Amino acid sequence: MVLQVVYTAITAVLPLKYWPHAAVAAAVLFVIYAYAQGPPTNRERDLHARVVILTGPFTPLGIVTLTALAKRGAHIIALSPYPLSHPVPSLLLPLIRSTTNNENIFAEYCDLTSATSIRNFCTTFLTGNDTRIDAIVFAHEYPSIGRIWFFGGQARREKEQREAEQRESVSLASFLMVTLLLPALLVAPVERDIRVISVVNPFYAAALPTFSSFLESTPSSPARPESLLISEGHRALRTIIVTRHLQRILDSLPNRAQDARSDKPPAPHPSNILAVSASPGISR
Repeated sequence: MVLQVVYTAITAVLPLKYWPHAAVAAAVLFVIYAYAQGPPTNRERDLHARVVILTGPFTPLGIVTLTALAKRGAHIIALSPYPLSHPVPSLLLPLIRSTTNNENIFAEYCDLTSATSIRNFCTTFLTGNDTRIDAIVFAHEYPSIGRIWFFGGQARREKEQREAEQRESVSLASFLMVTLLLPALLVAPVERDIRVISVVNPFYAAALPTFSSFLESTPSSPARPESLLISEGHRALRTIIVTRHLQRILDSLPNRAQDARSDKPPAPHPSNILAVSASPGISR
């Protein structure tokens, strides 16, 4: 009786002749979902005693990254855009410490829109007792800047100008921080694997056709205004190219000591510092 009632209710909503279509649609959605998850892995790397510098730790993606690193035992230095007395770091960090059973989570104030603030943090870090760095994760570049819908002539132009300046400062912040922290990275033992990870938004593919004209633009002949998705894609592509160029520079540096018994220079080896760009896809 119960099964008959359930069957009647289901066929009333979805007639029997549409069941094959529904099954095919469900299978397609399942395949897309499985593909979007990326390659499966059961590897849980132990990150105890590994020092990770994380930018953008209080964005949605940053909190997820911060929690995942803390669960693996990493020693995390979260660069907070808020003063340390602000409710966001003062409430979230103790909560993450207690939920992950990791007390090695610290916050340092660093306004990534200010070159002075970045320089102050890097100077303080490099002059400290412990300058070990195992990874730098630039998660602050992932959030999109700007809104799609906005009305108003002069107000719209001023908003677009502010957003363009903000995109510029966000990208330059990563470059400046890597440059200032490079002395600590280069003196690390070659046996230690170091990662510099730039998290970019997923709109880089949409901006690829217009990226060459964007690079050729000058202040005297600026590029024509683009949509929000294209502007964000240009920012992501620029970060990807800078990251690849950084890797080429790192690989060209000598990273092996010369053998005292040989007069020949050491053979070139890939750098133990790996700079990569990663896009986590569409998220909140």
